[in-house]
Amino acid sequence: TFWIGSSKHSNEQSYLMRKLVSFYGTNNRDHQARICHSTTVSGVANTWGYGAMTNSYNDMQNTKCALYIGSNAAEAHPVSMLHMLHAKENGAKMIVADPRFTRTAAKADMHCRIRSGTDIPFLFGVLHHIFKNGWEDKQYIHDRVYGMDKVREEVLAKWTPDKVEEACGVPEAQVAKVAEMMAKNRPSTLVWCMGQTQHTIGNAMVRASCILQLALGNIGVSGGGANIFRGHDNVQGATDVGPNPDSLPGYYGIAAGSWKHFAAVWGVDYDWIKVRFASQAMMEKPGMTVSRWIDGVLEKNELIDQDSNLRGIVFWGHAPNSQSRGKEMVEAMKKLDLLVVVDPYPSATAAMAAMVRKDGVYLLPAATQFETSGSCTASNRSIQWRERVISPLFEAQTDHAIMYAFAKKRGYGAEFVKNYKIVKPDGDRKFEEPEMESVLREINRGVWTIGYTGQSPERLKLHMKHMNTFDVKSLRAKGG
Repeated sequence: TFWIGSSKHSNEQSYLMRKLVSFYGTNNRDHQARICHSTTVSGVANTWGYGAMTNSYNDMQNTKCALYIGSNAAEAHPVSMLHMLHAKENGAKMIVADPRFTRTAAKADMHCRIRSGTDIPFLFGVLHHIFKNGWEDKQYIHDRVYGMDKVREEVLAKWTPDKVEEACGVPEAQVAKVAEMMAKNRPSTLVWCMGQTQHTIGNAMVRASCILQLALGNIGVSGGGANIFRGHDNVQGATDVGPNPDSLPGYYGIAAGSWKHFAAVWGVDYDWIKVRFASQAMMEKPGMTVSRWIDGVLEKNELIDQDSNLRGIVFWGHAPNSQSRGKEMVEAMKKLDLLVVVDPYPSATAAMAAMVRKDGVYLLPAATQFETSGSCTASNRSIQWRERVISPLFEAQTDHAIMYAFAKKRGYGAEFVKNYKIVKPDGDRKFEEPEMESVLREINRGVWTIGYTGQSPERLKLHMKHMNTFDVKSLRAKGG
């Protein structure tokens, strides 16, 4: 079975789903981030250690120059664009590198019309002029950056202005002007989105963006940074604490030591979890990804690195129409023994399944994010608590109530909620469910890697209660 989760889940629901499939005995679990910013996570993490945005949206008001590449923020992230417009009011320069003249480009001081997929030649062309003119931050590189001398050597030798213009179509004078604007207006920030990440060489594009910012000394400073705009409201949090097929919550990986850590956090025996998997090898092997579930159904076992083909798929807040290979997807849906769709509305998944099969498809009505409480994490890893607005309508149940019901049916309900308070906020009209505050406290205890240890529900609720006291630009609480 393969489980596809959602970036619309709260942190707690994402965490619970990773726990649920772990007790089920599989690592076949993924979500939208795989086809969104997974290349960012690996590219950035391999550059300075962790894969997320370095600054905040609000901090963009402090920048002196911004390069948008692979981002159309005016349409895709309109609130973030307001911060950039405030920066422009303060004299900041804005550059957009995009094959199209977008609404974001319409606000820019300079638009560089690069050929699609040539982000690396463009970025290294900018670096060429920075190194050639001695505009790099030499002290910063000496103190904090390893290996920049090798980058400098390659950039000056290989990415000459004529080669860059031939590759990306941007005139040498314009590339040089971009380099000068970024170097002479520091701190400068660099913004990218799926215009970079959804290329086959997305990892390398992300690395090139990071290297440019390191050369200019823009990482770790207010107004600078790599501002990586995510998509759904909780795609960062869901990635941090839940759905990865190659890691337990908090990017702990899936080696034996990681499993032992979370066995202790969950209050269960490590050997009890181990016997739920087909073998220890499968327990410590990355599962299928959302981009390859079709292969998991149709390909031979030896080509998918699994003990057997996938026979069941659970789409939990995700629809496959955001992916390609539609013809093969239909064939895969025909071949499945079981297809489960958990969603507030019949999604494209349900519609596609209805076209190709008459049985083995189950639709479970789930609650929306307005019908449950929990925390979510923004792209810059600031965490907020969301209160429930209304009770789940009609037959809908909250996602975590459905998970708990499934765990009970499978025989591990007590282990699943061992550390949680069980509540029935809607009485007998709805299922009983684990309290979200209890789940967050378990995350606080278990995820020590990425800033979740002190983010208790009490603290987050007080932040929301007193949100008017925090400065919009600095995010600091006002005194008095």
